[in-house]
Amino acid sequence: MHRLTAIFLFLLLSQWSIYMPVTAANLTVQKETKQQANLALVQCKTRIKQVSPQASLRFCDKKLKMLNTEKHPLIAAKLQLTLYDIYQELGDSSAAENKLIDVKNSKAFNQYVEIQYLWLRKKAAEQLYKKSYLEAKSLFEQAFSIANAQESDIWLAKSYNDLALTEQYLNHYAKALGYYQKSLAIKEALGNDFYTAITLSNLGLIYKKLEKYTESQRYFELSLDHYLRYTSNNLDIHAIGYMSHLYGNLAEIYNINNEFNKKNFYSNKVIEAYNDNLVGDDKLSALINLATIHINANEFSPALEVANTLSEYLTRDDHSFHDVIFYLKAQIATHQKDTTQAIKFIESAMDYSDTKQDSLQKMNIYRYASELYYDNGRPYESLVYLKKYQVLHEALLEKKYSENIKVIQSDIENERVQRALAEEQITSQQKSQKIDKLLNLILGITSMGLLVGFIVSFYIYRKRKAQQHLMTIIESHKQQLFLLSNDDKQEQGDTQQQESMQLSPLELTASFAELLVNTMIDCISIWEKCTKTNKVELADRSKIWTISIDSGRLRTRSLDKYLHVKKLPNNPRWRNVVKTCHFILSECHLSNDDRSLLTSHLDRIMQVIKSESLDAK
Repeated sequence: MHRLTAIFLFLLLSQWSIYMPVTAANLTVQKETKQQANLALVQCKTRIKQVSPQASLRFCDKKLKMLNTEKHPLIAAKLQLTLYDIYQELGDSSAAENKLIDVKNSKAFNQYVEIQYLWLRKKAAEQLYKKSYLEAKSLFEQAFSIANAQESDIWLAKSYNDLALTEQYLNHYAKALGYYQKSLAIKEALGNDFYTAITLSNLGLIYKKLEKYTESQRYFELSLDHYLRYTSNNLDIHAIGYMSHLYGNLAEIYNINNEFNKKNFYSNKVIEAYNDNLVGDDKLSALINLATIHINANEFSPALEVANTLSEYLTRDDHSFHDVIFYLKAQIATHQKDTTQAIKFIESAMDYSDTKQDSLQKMNIYRYASELYYDNGRPYESLVYLKKYQVLHEALLEKKYSENIKVIQSDIENERVQRALAEEQITSQQKSQKIDKLLNLILGITSMGLLVGFIVSFYIYRKRKAQQHLMTIIESHKQQLFLLSNDDKQEQGDTQQQESMQLSPLELTASFAELLVNTMIDCISIWEKCTKTNKVELADRSKIWTISIDSGRLRTRSLDKYLHVKKLPNNPRWRNVVKTCHFILSECHLSNDDRSLLTSHLDRIMQVIKSESLDAK
C-alpha cells in the first residue's frame, strides 16, 4: 500500500514538473508575440517616413496580414489607420475608405479611446478635403472632447489646430486665430518642431488670406526654421512634402513683397520638391504652385507645360482643385490671345468656385473674370463680377481690421515673446552656472587670475562706456518727447517749473502750413512706395490717425485734412505729423534719398517749433 502511494506521488510530481516549464514557456512566447506586434507597428510607421508610399504599402500590408488581430486588436487598428494614410497619399480613396470602415467595425474601436480619437480626426480630415466643412467641424469637435477628457497635451494641440483649420475654411478668422494661439502655445511648450512648424505655417496662410503679407511672411519664415530644425535630425518624407507647400507660399509672398531673389530661390525649391517623386495631393499642389509661380513671373512657356499636366486632373473627382486649374488655364489662354477659351475656362472656374467657401480664391477668379469680360467688350458681365469681387473684398477688409483679430494677434505675439524670454532666462541661468564653475576653477590657478581680472575689468569698462553713451541718447530722446507731449498734465510738485517751459500755441503761418502739408504728402508717397499699401494701412499700423467706415468704405478723414493747405485746421496737430515721420523712419526700409527727405522735413518743423517757443518766452 505504501509502495503504491509512493508511485502515485512520483507520477503526480512528474506531471507537475512537465507542465510547469510549458506554462512558463507559453508566457514567454506570449510576451515575445506582443513585443513583435508592437515592433511591427513601429517598423511600419518608420517605413512610411523613409520610403515611397508604394513601398510602405507593401511592407505595412504584409505586417497586418501576419498579425493575429484577435490577440492584438489595438495594434491591428493602428496598422489599418496607417494603411488608410498610405492609400490617401496614393490617391486611392476607395481603399482608404474601406480601412476606415474596417476600423469602425472592429472591437478595438469600442475598447480603446485612442482609436476613436484617431478615427474621428481622419474622418474629419476626409470631410474637410471634400469641402464638407460643417461635417468636418462636428467630427473634429468630438475628437477634441476626447482629447480634453483624456487631458493629453499632444492631442489637445492637434485638435486645436484641427478646429482652427476648419474655422479658417469657414472664413471665421477670429475663431481660427484663437484656436491657433492655443495650439501653438502647447506645441512650443512641448518643444515639438514638426507640429509647431505646421501651426506656424497655418498662421501664415490665414494672414495671407487677410492680405497682411508682412505678418504672413514672418510666420512662413518661422515655420521654415522649425521644419529645417526637425529635418536636420529626422528623415521624414512627409515633412519634405509639407515643406514643398511652404516653399510655394514663400515664393508667392516674396513675389508680392517684391523680393524677387528670394522668390526665385523658393521657386526652384518647389521644382526640386516636385522632381523628388512627390505623389498624390502633394504632387498636385506642387504642380499648381509651379504654374502659379511661372504665370506671376510671365514665364508662360513653362507654365503651359505644367498646365497641360494639370489638365489630366480635370476629369478626376478625388480632389477639389478644379477651380484653381481652370483659373490658371484661363490666364494662359489670355496670354495666347485665345479669348474664347479664356472665357470658357474662367466660367468653369467660377462654376466650381461657387460651390466652395474659399472667399480668397473666389475674389481672384471674380476679379479676373471682370477684367476678361471688360477687355472683350462685355461691360455688363464685367460689372456683375466686379460687384461680386467688391462684396467679398469689403467683407475681407472688415475682418482684416477687426478688433478681435488684432487682440488675438497681439496675444499670440505676447505669448511667444514671454515664452522666448522664459527660455532665454533658463539658458542664461545655465550659462551663469557654467561661468561660476569656470571662475572657481580659474581662481585656483593663480597664473590665470590676473589675466581673467584684466578681461573682466576691461569688459566692465566697455559696458559702462556703452551705458553712458546709451544714457546720452536717452536724454536726447527725452527732450524730443517733451516737445511732442508738452500739453500733457504734469505732476503737482513740478507745476510751476513745467509751466515756464511749456510752448505757446503756434501761429499758423502760410509757410508753416505749407511745410506740414508737404511733409504729409511726402510721408504718404514714401509709405506707399515702400510698403505697396495705402494711407489706410499707415493709419492702422501707426495708431496715430483715426479710421472710420463710411458707406462700407474705410476713410482717414483726420489725415486727409493734412494733405491740402486749405483744409488744414487753424491749430494743426503738428505732433501727429512728426510722429508719422518717425513711424515711417522706424518701420520702413528706406532709400538714402527718402530718409534724407523725411529727416529734412523733421528738422525744419522742429526749428519752427523751437523758434516759436523762444519767441513766446
